[in-house]
Amino acid sequence: MDFQAIKDFVLKHNLEERSITGFWNYFNNYQNEYSEEFQKEFPDYDVNHVELFIDCVSLRITNWPDDGYNHVIIDIRMHYKEQHAGMYNVVYNLSGDVEDDHLSLF
Repeated sequence: MDFQAIKDFVLKHNLEERSITGFWNYFNNYQNEYSEEFQKEFPDYDVNHVELFIDCVSLRITNWPDDGYNHVIIDIRMHYKEQHAGMYNVVYNLSGDVEDDHLSLF
């Protein structure tokens, strides 16, 4: 397998930085649009207690065995106050464009 090609794709399309930025956009929108729920999930919220880690980079081959609908997926693990608090997933098409993203809080 050519893992270097996936690494090169991630670097070429700046997927690490774009995924982190996407997380903050999603998370800040959640905080603003669902402030009551956000306060329950993160009482006394302090942005300085948020840590993000690239957890996984994967190539998804959909419609197996055909290969016409494939994606690179970046999973970001979120810790808050040193506890695993959520996962943010970004799905990129093979042109490097975002097709979907999702935040799951624990």
